[in-house]
Amino acid sequence: MFGTRVEQLSDLEAAYRAFANTIRGLSPETLLRSLGDWTPRDIVAHFIGWNRITLVGCAELRERAEPFYFYDGTNDYRVVNAGFLRRYPSREPGELLAEMAATMQALVSYLTTVPDAEWDADTGIVHYRSGPATPARCVDSLIRDYRKHRDEILAAPVG
Repeated sequence: MFGTRVEQLSDLEAAYRAFANTIRGLSPETLLRSLGDWTPRDIVAHFIGWNRITLVGCAELRERAEPFYFYDGTNDYRVVNAGFLRRYPSREPGELLAEMAATMQALVSYLTTVPDAEWDADTGIVHYRSGPATPARCVDSLIRDYRKHRDEILAAPVG
C-alpha cells in the first residue's frame, strides 16, 4: 500500500526539507501573515508537535496500543493542534526551524529502528478513517501534511 520504509523515509525527509526551505525563504512579516485559520509560524509549531507525536504514535502502534492522539482525529486534530500552538509559541524563525529540525531528526532516528516486518503490519488498531493504523500510514500522513502545508504557503498572496 505504501512504499518501503526506506522509500517513505526518503520521501519524508524530502518533504520536510522542501517545507523548511520554504519557511527559510519567508520574511518575518510573511511568517506571521494569516493564511486563514493560521499562519506559517503556526504551521511550523504544528510540525514540531506532529514530529514528536508521530514518533510516540508509531511506538504505541508497535506495542499494539492506539496512539493517544487518535481521539481527536474526527475533529481534524483541532484540539491537538491548538495545544501545539500554545506549547511552541516562539515567533523567532531560527528557533522554530531548529526545534522542527531536532524533532524531525529524532523521528527519523526512531523510524530507522522499526523493523521492516513491523512497518506496515496490521496490529489490529483501526485508524479513525478505517483501515489499519501502521507506522507506514502515520509517516504517509506526515509526508502529505508537509507537502500540503508547503503548497498552502506558496499559494498565499504576496504583499
